[in-house]
Amino acid sequence: MVIITWPFYLVSLEHTVSLAFVLLLSQMAFSQNWKGIDASFLPQMIGDEVVYLDETGAEIEFPRMWMAEQGVDLVRLRVWHNPSSGLRSSWLEVLEESKHWDSLGVSLLIDYHFSDTWADPAHQEIPVAWNGESFEEATASMTCWLECTLEALHSNGIEPAMVQLGNEIDPGMMLPHGGVSDGFGPLAELLNAGHDAVETVFPNCKVAVHVSSLEIAPWFFGELAEAGYLPDVAAVSQYSKWHLQDIAAIADAVVELHETVGTPVFIAETAYAWTTDWADWTDNLWWIGDETPGYPFTPEGQLAYFDALQTALNQLESDVSLGWCYWSPEWVASQGVTSTAGSPWENATLFDFEWKALPAWGIFSNE
Repeated sequence: MVIITWPFYLVSLEHTVSLAFVLLLSQMAFSQNWKGIDASFLPQMIGDEVVYLDETGAEIEFPRMWMAEQGVDLVRLRVWHNPSSGLRSSWLEVLEESKHWDSLGVSLLIDYHFSDTWADPAHQEIPVAWNGESFEEATASMTCWLECTLEALHSNGIEPAMVQLGNEIDPGMMLPHGGVSDGFGPLAELLNAGHDAVETVFPNCKVAVHVSSLEIAPWFFGELAEAGYLPDVAAVSQYSKWHLQDIAAIADAVVELHETVGTPVFIAETAYAWTTDWADWTDNLWWIGDETPGYPFTPEGQLAYFDALQTALNQLESDVSLGWCYWSPEWVASQGVTSTAGSPWENATLFDFEWKALPAWGIFSNE
């Protein structure tokens, strides 16, 4: 956060306007309340010839533009180093997606997994290309990759609003180098190096570190700070299926985390199911019994849940909560009704089984 430290009584009258402008900028630095989406599956969906429909049933010709028009003001894009077989989200794809979204005026959050595959609390596999490297060599490889990819954005006139170093890194990242089982020192060193790499290219870009839940976050970020690193933003996942259910408790946990570590909190991943039905033969993750009391798994219940969450977060100070990001609203079942390799997220998207927009899109335009 920008802090103005000079004594106000020394500022002459002719500088009053410029000082007010500086103060305004300092307040704006962390006054953003994003309502974003992680749309990393969108290129795949378009490639699968998914035709999204608006709430009237009319074809959405330009999905990204339509989403921006609904009020989406941030898009989160994951990137893998050299995606494993069957995966996408390569840097080249992310760069092209960044160009699309930036042209629409949508802020960017680049989510570096530092892996070739899904990174989460159970999986933090170092990219194959960095296997066998020493800690120092792997750190250099990571920072080189960060700077090169971010320079590609810079050369295209694109500046991300936020860069996320690692994805749900509860056990650390780039194992074994950044594991926390024997202490947070190596992870703090990796993250400090990554933070410096981001600032080298984009000095004003926020740097976030992401863990899997609000429950673990105070301990994790406290240990990380003690080891010598604290990010600009504490990012968390918050799914009622696996995490806190009561919405008031979510808001309280955001406040507690902010008070513990002193940084703004961003819910980098969240979602809520709209049905327990199926569109294909792929097992779904959301199921009966996962509902938050008072919010059934219906289109109306999904909207009501996010309306309540938005209302609760709106009560918090602007330096406490930076908002939220809906994970994979576009990941519909696109492989056919008998596919066992389709979308396990089909009933937690923001489109129904006909690929028609659900009422919850309205939350992005709500204040």
